[in-house]
Amino acid sequence: MMKTLLLAAGLLTPFSGQDTVQQTVSPQTAGHMVRTVQTIPAPHAVPADFHTLNGISLDDTRADVLKKLGKPLRVKKDMLLLSTEYQYPDVVVGMRDDVVSYVHVDPAAGRIKVNDEWLPLQRKTLDQALGGSQFTAEDGEVYVRGQRAIKVFMDETSDKPKYVEFFDETEW
Repeated sequence: MMKTLLLAAGLLTPFSGQDTVQQTVSPQTAGHMVRTVQTIPAPHAVPADFHTLNGISLDDTRADVLKKLGKPLRVKKDMLLLSTEYQYPDVVVGMRDDVVSYVHVDPAAGRIKVNDEWLPLQRKTLDQALGGSQFTAEDGEVYVRGQRAIKVFMDETSDKPKYVEFFDETEW
């Protein structure tokens, strides 16, 4: 008897914290029911994380970069940063131990691609799209998500971006 009461109570009580939805469909239309769900992203949604800059992740290996960007115009050793730079027309990819350490975008590119969104290299637009800088350095604005950061180096005289770098804060 007690088992029956507990079973009935369990069947009649919805799971705590979950919504219950009941839909009634006539037997004639049950086989013809079609549901569509469309997710529309908010325009200029502020990224919760920085995964890539211009398609390059800080988790990419040398092979990944070569596959994504092809043969570099030039490969240069940077003794100060102890890295190897792979130079492309508008992007420099710095590597340590065959893993991406930083991504540097030249202002000649005119825009940057943060995760999957292209953004013009304009201070106001970048600030809006990236949700405001977490702090201002003497040479630029720094946007931080977790341990990853994008720094927009600014020209002091014109207030225009000089270049953009993507890096892991724990490495520096």
